[in-house]
Order: sequence, then C-alpha cells, then structure tokens
Amino acid sequence: MIYRADFHIHSCLSPCASLEMSPTAIVRQARAAGLDAIALSDHNCTFNLPAFGKICERHGMPCLFGMEATSAEEAHVLCLFDELDKAMEMGERVYGSLPPIPNRLDRFGDQPIINEDEELLGFAEKFLISASAYGIGELVDQVHALGGLCIPAHIDRQVFGIIAQLGFLPDEDFDAVELTAAGDPALALHYPIVRNSDSHELGTLGTAFTEFDIEALTVDKIRSRLRETQRD
Repeated sequence: MIYRADFHIHSCLSPCASLEMSPTAIVRQARAAGLDAIALSDHNCTFNLPAFGKICERHGMPCLFGMEATSAEEAHVLCLFDELDKAMEMGERVYGSLPPIPNRLDRFGDQPIINEDEELLGFAEKFLISASAYGIGELVDQVHALGGLCIPAHIDRQVFGIIAQLGFLPDEDFDAVELTAAGDPALALHYPIVRNSDSHELGTLGTAFTEFDIEALTVDKIRSRLRETQRD
C-alpha cells in the first residue's frame, strides 16, 4: 500500500501554532488534503498525543506518534513512534529536561492540552521552544532505544536546522533527514530524505509529504523502506 504521509504537524499545544489546530481539525483537514497517514509532532512535548491517537482511531486515519525535540545544540529533531506509550515516555524525558522557564502568554500564546472532545485539560507550563538537555547523539540513542525513528527536521532552514546550528550535517545514525518542499537534496549527503509540511495551521497540511510503499504503517516497515533509498 502507498501511504501519502505528512509526519510533521503541530497542534495547538505548540506555542507557534494556531489555536485551530486541534487533533480533530488536523485529522479532518488531513483527509481533505489527500493524506493517508500523519503524525503529531509538537515542540518538546507529547501531552496532546493521547487525544490525537483516539481521534485518528475514530476516523480510521493511520498515524505515528511524534515530537519535535530541540537538542542542546538548538537543532530540531523529529522523534517518531508507532506506539503511544513509547512516544509518551520520550516526551516525558525531553519535557522534563527543559529549563524551568515558564511560558509567556502575552508574547507566545497559550500551550493548551486538550482531550479527544476538544475539552481543555490544562496548559503546558514550561516554554516549549526552549532547548532540551539532550545532545543530538543522545536523542538518537534515546529514540532508537525506545524503537522510534530519529530524523533531523528541516535541515535546509537557517533557523533551528541542524546544518545552520552546527555548520555541517553530522555523521549520526539518523533514519533520514527532513527537507522542506523546495530543499536541495544535495544537503542530505548519503541520508534518505523525507519531506513534511511542518504545519502550524490547517491550510498548509499536506503541502509537503512523503510516499511510502509499505505493507503497514510501522516504524520497522518505514525504516526498511528508508534504508532501501539510502544513498552512497
């Protein structure tokens, strides 16, 4: 089966995302955009993943459970799992390592935690755009130990892209690297490439995506397919 997948989508929990980005609205818009699989990847936090999983199950939308972690080097890294509990465990580690800097509502907006019925459960108290205590290599090791995929995000961007932050693309055990829709494949070196929308608002869902010809939407199947596209 071919999955048209967008694995980099932010919910209203991310302070830079629109408040319209509830899990229900995301799933409905993903269907309208012709997507077959999605992942929720909020900044440094997984508090909205339980609601997202229930909504995806309710609507028959295949999904992964993600997070966009900020490394200690201030590079963004996608952490993707096919098991909710593993994603939540990684989220607890990363959120727990964030510095005790409170979110500033007046400047960055709310960081709401909601359930599958779009009821407000509370707010993430720490500022979610902060850098975690985990270096890039540590993130790779932690994610792989929990059975997930570790993918540097939007490596062609000048803000929070790994190349801009480090000055080079390090030799790590990345499962792939993410490029924006217009990103130059030469930047990826030998790594497999994925493209996602990095949506913070509904209108951009599916504007970039990756097609996976796989039997089932699992981390193992995705990893195997990515390895087949590994470049010399």
